[in-house]
Amino acid sequence: MDTDKNAHGCYNNDVKGVTTDIFKFEEIIRCDLLYVDKTKYIYDLVGSMDRRFFFLSRPRRFGKSLFCSTLHALFDGRRDLFKGLYIAEETDYSFEKYPVIHLDFSKMSLLSEQSVFNAVQKGIIGAADANGISIGIDDPSLMLDDLITRAMEKTGKPVVIIIDEFDSPFTSEFGSKPEFIEYMRKLFNGLYKTIKADSGYIRFFFITGCVKLANLSIFSAMNNLKDISMDPRFAGAFGYTDEEVERFFGEGIDEYLATNPEKYGSREDFIKAIRDYYDGYRFSSDSETRVYNPVSIGSFFSDGCVFRNYWNATGVSTMAVELARRYDLLSIVDEMPSVDMESFTSFDISLLSGKRLSIDSIYALLYFAGYMTIHDGNELGLMLRFPNREISSSFSKSLASAYTENGIGGTVFEADKAACRGDIDGFISILRDYYSRFPYLLFDKRNERFFHLLFHAFMVSLGMDAYAEDAGSIGRADEVLITDRYIYIFELKIDRSAAEALEQIKDRHYADKHIRQARDGKRKIMLIGISISSETRNITEYMHEEFDLGC
Repeated sequence: MDTDKNAHGCYNNDVKGVTTDIFKFEEIIRCDLLYVDKTKYIYDLVGSMDRRFFFLSRPRRFGKSLFCSTLHALFDGRRDLFKGLYIAEETDYSFEKYPVIHLDFSKMSLLSEQSVFNAVQKGIIGAADANGISIGIDDPSLMLDDLITRAMEKTGKPVVIIIDEFDSPFTSEFGSKPEFIEYMRKLFNGLYKTIKADSGYIRFFFITGCVKLANLSIFSAMNNLKDISMDPRFAGAFGYTDEEVERFFGEGIDEYLATNPEKYGSREDFIKAIRDYYDGYRFSSDSETRVYNPVSIGSFFSDGCVFRNYWNATGVSTMAVELARRYDLLSIVDEMPSVDMESFTSFDISLLSGKRLSIDSIYALLYFAGYMTIHDGNELGLMLRFPNREISSSFSKSLASAYTENGIGGTVFEADKAACRGDIDGFISILRDYYSRFPYLLFDKRNERFFHLLFHAFMVSLGMDAYAEDAGSIGRADEVLITDRYIYIFELKIDRSAAEALEQIKDRHYADKHIRQARDGKRKIMLIGISISSETRNITEYMHEEFDLGC
């Protein structure tokens, strides 16, 4: 790679310039690390006085903190940090200095009501210190009001308020007692009422979170707060677009292919593999823009282009497992749910404390958490889907593990190896172990579809191409799994023979649609018929054979 390029253009010192754990804009620039330029979106926000109050929802680890830090540097007048970036080189922005109050609620300790109170106090005192102001009041709302008014009096300029991860104190304590949530709600309501009352002293207000919560006064009282979460103009503001990956990581792609020429048939094949695994997040139904999670793609290149589930490994959210423990969500692995738009525009935080969530609210939470994304939609509602293989694999594994006593992580690892090397006997043995991990009560009164859903959830968790109900010319195969060397076509029969299942695959020509893909990719097509007993709730027999691709 060209190690002479600076962080604004591409890499430094090979891929060591890529960071996934530094979220301060100044530190990234000073350390000459990779910064994907998002200042055009920032200019679109701050360049006009028509709108000054904004809310932005995105999942955790999607660049919100870095965006907030960049805003802080901008309003602090740090022109020197923006050299080479869009807002400094392509606009007339003045870099005028304003007093900045920057609060990050993601760092709060939530052990008790007192710890939350202390954390809010500490955040406001820190913002006051940064502005050279001493506050002697104890009540957080009064402290914030005093800070706003005194900062304006001191500088003669209106203040800028940036609040990052405003909902973290609520959503991180999934399942907290109602009285604890109510205490936090009242505490934060007081802060937001202060902001509304002091709106005349505010030059710019920006607040981020995962969920737009109802029953917090900021969203009901501040009727001038503009929600840009699904605004098509900001669809690419968080995460990396295809064009940005090519521009900022293109040399990493070329270097990997140069040192591993046998891995992919072409550069486009490699890019497609990256796109399938990490791309696909869509945050506006009015825009076709899709983005990569920045932690995932940054970790991928830093780790030598190894495909792993990086985002989930950050411990970003336990919401999927928690929701699975409360609700029967297994059907989500092969569905694209449609959700009423109202579920996305506001969410009642008090509902998290009990088993009272509607199915639309559950799906909306999965969207906010980053497990699902927009497939299609309009002003009435959205159709959701998994964004990519990384998420479908991580979610399915977490979901299935929530139903078992010991999880399925090791089972998935062994199954992946068996499928890749064509070891069907070993693969079926692992599947038997997988089914045996589910308690018998889970199957009580379940229909045949439940066995298929468990099967598909396992296939998806492998992180490969897995399709349920794969439609052919005269029927649908129960499951298709595609690896680098094999295309597996499965048919499941409950309380019927494996021979019947195998014959159905052949009689209905399920393999025909995959012949070209097999030939082009030099893959073998393996036909597998499986019999499952409803009494033992496991695989009793199986038969397989290789499909003849012909000439």
